[in-house]
Amino acid sequence: MIATLTFAACLALSPGSSQILARDLAPAWPALGTLAPETPLAPAPMPGMARVFRSLELRQLAAHWHLSQVPGTPLCVARPVKALDPQRLLDAMRRSWPTAAISILDFSRQPAPAGPLEFPRSALRREAGSALWNGWIAYAENRRFHVWARVRITESVARVVAAADLQPGRPVTPSQVIAVTRQEFPTEEPYAQSLAEVIGLWPRRPIPVGAALRTDQLTEPKVVTTGDTVEVEVRNGGAFLKLEGTAESAGAVGEIVSVRNPSSHQLIRARVLGPGKATVDPARRAAFDGQPDKERQP
Repeated sequence: MIATLTFAACLALSPGSSQILARDLAPAWPALGTLAPETPLAPAPMPGMARVFRSLELRQLAAHWHLSQVPGTPLCVARPVKALDPQRLLDAMRRSWPTAAISILDFSRQPAPAGPLEFPRSALRREAGSALWNGWIAYAENRRFHVWARVRITESVARVVAAADLQPGRPVTPSQVIAVTRQEFPTEEPYAQSLAEVIGLWPRRPIPVGAALRTDQLTEPKVVTTGDTVEVEVRNGGAFLKLEGTAESAGAVGEIVSVRNPSSHQLIRARVLGPGKATVDPARRAAFDGQPDKERQP
């Protein structure tokens, strides 16, 4: 029987155990001293609950373990819990994010069991004016007792900021970006931290002035642009063919572009090797077959 009780009269459950063991009841039931201390008797209660052994169950346990003595009153067992210490919460947060400045505004008040406390970075959620950070206390082998805290958190970060509107299809120039250091909400997103990471690259989409640049918003320079004359190499076993066509899409080294064959008017899918040069992968040779004026998929 499990009940919510005042635990002052309850026996304390063994720390870290998911079972009530013989040693937990032995102080109030000396006959259990004949069993191995680690003998499991019943599942352990959740934190904040008590497991009550009443007369019938005590007699059943005595019969099962061949004990002559049975307690004359019910026994209860509870997992020790206590109020969370804000400093303990703060220490766990700083272990998770040591570079951040953290202050706790509020936290869960439910008494918690003993055990290691964790606040994973992935469980930090930004909100208006603060952030909610969910964590847990590991206890009883693989169980978790969930806790939360509302925090104010920032860290000093290096950012590259657009000093002008940046447009796709044009390389980022030194005059268009500035490097700054500022206090921000911590994140693991791929923001650029130095000018060298962005200058010469092309934005994938418009980036407004004042925005911090992310590396996944940028791509390598397009060494082939629409309208360029491109020399395309095609290899088929020992055979080798070279032709010139007109690029109908742009691409960086290693990217695939569409090239119009001037003779057949077909679109060829070719991988960019460098400025004005591309090659057709063996698996893409079928791009030469089919109906004119239709792009063949690889």
